[in-house]
Amino acid sequence: MNRTQYMDEITRQLSDTNTYGTLQKDPVTTINTKIHSLINSYLEQHTIDKKTATYLINPHPITPVFYVLPKIHKSLHNPPGRPIVASTDSILSPLSTFLEKILTPLIKNTQSFLLDTGHFLSTIRQLDTVPPGSTLVTLDVNSLYTSIQHSKGMEATKYLLQLSNMSSNAIQFCLDLLHIVLYENYFLSGDTFYVQRCGTAMGSNVAPAYANAFMNFFEITHMYTNDLFRQHILSYHRYIDDIFFIWTGTTELLMSFHSQLNSILPELQFTIHHDKKSVPFLDTRVLLDFQGHLTTDLYCKTNGLQQPTPLYQLPPKIYEKQSTAFAV
Repeated sequence: MNRTQYMDEITRQLSDTNTYGTLQKDPVTTINTKIHSLINSYLEQHTIDKKTATYLINPHPITPVFYVLPKIHKSLHNPPGRPIVASTDSILSPLSTFLEKILTPLIKNTQSFLLDTGHFLSTIRQLDTVPPGSTLVTLDVNSLYTSIQHSKGMEATKYLLQLSNMSSNAIQFCLDLLHIVLYENYFLSGDTFYVQRCGTAMGSNVAPAYANAFMNFFEITHMYTNDLFRQHILSYHRYIDDIFFIWTGTTELLMSFHSQLNSILPELQFTIHHDKKSVPFLDTRVLLDFQGHLTTDLYCKTNGLQQPTPLYQLPPKIYEKQSTAFAV
């Protein structure tokens, strides 16, 4: 992207007043006061120790900055940007890292959790034959990170924390930290300070766990109790906002299920892909043969991008260097 195109994309995103708001000045002093007050309060209650209190306070924070990563798999000529807030060593960074360490083990015990592609592959290998006429389906949420309402995300996180063996004081401490991370999430773009009014920032350590907590709560409250889900979904799995399942009902019922999901929360909209033979999921392509057996292959998003040159087409000198590594 050239500079003008890149800056236009940043302007477009930050113009969304539902997600971002401008600030008159750098809020770091105010945020620092709130963090100190909160930490001292729980330190006096002996909910946390001195070591934890010291860790959570960053005496020399840097200012978070906003940038975008071009999604070139969606468009080569005018790619949309993935919004990132570079928050390492910021005033909120220790809080975010602390919460990530608390929430991640809890997330791993949720029903649909996928750790990575390897976890997905090992999971679906446990399936026996798929019923005849089944459909392979993937869902993904449009801009999940910036779509989570703070109040709903807090509710989902509270539900998750209450499943742990933490004391009520410790749970409230985590929620108070999360409240600061969400509601005080500020950054600099150009010479203007902004605050994120909705969702969580990519670049925050706790963001993946927070998004997982929200999706887990959404599944528990709206999906697992759905009649169509219970009757027709086989092998349901999710990696943050990327969902894979096998549908045993008709296409019409699948479309009805999709419509029901999109009617629950206006800000949470699912995109659906389905096929009787194959669908891409993460970096795999899942295939279903006529005997009802699942297989997988590597999948790469291309959108016109040149594919990597196969090994047998590499120039001789490059092939010689790699031939040992690729020997069978």
